Amino acid sequence: MSQVLSPRVVIVPSLQDAAREMELAEVSPGGIRAMAGKCRTLVIKVVDADVPTAHILKQQMLSLGGDAAVAKDVLVHGVDSTDVLLIGTHVQMRELTRKLGWQPFGLPELGEKIAALLDTVEGTPRGVVRARRHELRLGERAHIMAVLNVTPDSFSDGGEFLQPSEALDHALRMADEGADIIDVGGQSSRPGSEPVSEEDELKRVVPVISRIAEEWKGPISVDTYRSRVAKDALEVGASMVNDITALSGDERMPSVIADSDAACVLMHMKGTPADMQNDPSYGDVVGEIAFFLHEAIERARAAGIADDRIMVDPGIGFGKTAGHNLTILRRLSELAVLDMPVVVGTSRKAFIGKVLDLPVTDRLEGTIATAVYAVAQGARVLRVHDVAPVSRAVRMVEACLSPPE
Repeated sequence: MSQVLSPRVVIVPSLQDAAREMELAEVSPGGIRAMAGKCRTLVIKVVDADVPTAHILKQQMLSLGGDAAVAKDVLVHGVDSTDVLLIGTHVQMRELTRKLGWQPFGLPELGEKIAALLDTVEGTPRGVVRARRHELRLGERAHIMAVLNVTPDSFSDGGEFLQPSEALDHALRMADEGADIIDVGGQSSRPGSEPVSEEDELKRVVPVISRIAEEWKGPISVDTYRSRVAKDALEVGASMVNDITALSGDERMPSVIADSDAACVLMHMKGTPADMQNDPSYGDVVGEIAFFLHEAIERARAAGIADDRIMVDPGIGFGKTAGHNLTILRRLSELAVLDMPVVVGTSRKAFIGKVLDLPVTDRLEGTIATAVYAVAQGARVLRVHDVAPVSRAVRMVEACLSPPE
């Protein structure tokens, strides 16, 4: 009697999932080690390689059973340079890094960089962020950063919490709803907004942070790009700095953070809040954001800020169209190569309103959808206004994503 064979597609989003499938099939431990890396295909992009380099990369990948996509005119030398998309399994990519060590044109250095990327992709994501006395265990679950704007003109909740007593009550309410971090901002960064004076920003945020720190023992973040505001906020109880300029807005900011052992969020923004939505354009939005954030991380390291005190934010809505924002969410997992926890803030933003044709007051469902999608793509911190519903949705999606016991 002939056997009945029923094929099915198995999704292996990580090397750990590949190993798990092989364990279910009772593959030997040696076989798992040898074959898990063959179960997932990677695409690694090398930007602006000259034609001889592109030829070598393609030949090497083909010799390993992989491939490389290049510009159509490379073979006839119709271009001077091309982006190269290397296509292969983890095993093939590892072998490529070894073979590039024997090549000219700076290819050994490229091989080292690819090896470092593979280490990040194959390794365990950074699981702990330290913010002064606080330890955020982001590897265990995504954290909720609750938005507290003490401003008259923020796009969503401007004017609601100007008084320190009102701000304190709202902060404690969000903490009860599941907030892990309270993020206090005294200056609107909505599109078209103009900066307030440093004195006004200080008057808004410092008393509020002081009051919250007296009543709540969790981590408080100050949303500012000004070093004096950050310093004063840290002195009264803040433990994190959320800087929309990624430490480029005030030359003293890096040392303030380093000297205090605070954590920081480095965010990408194209332009300034006043002009960032004036027809923003990119060649490769995610690639440009990743490059910008890599430079920001190096700037932080140079100032003495330890890796376990750094998080990055692609800056949803900060100099991006609705299409850019959706692309960032779809490709968010690519930022894993930065090896830093990713913060995402989609809460009530205009691109949700554009997709759903809804005003800012009716964007909760869109916010929840983008938040859980971001977590599925690797986000570890979500910056939100509506703490309880987003927190519940995130806990549920994490349960779905967790490996079976």
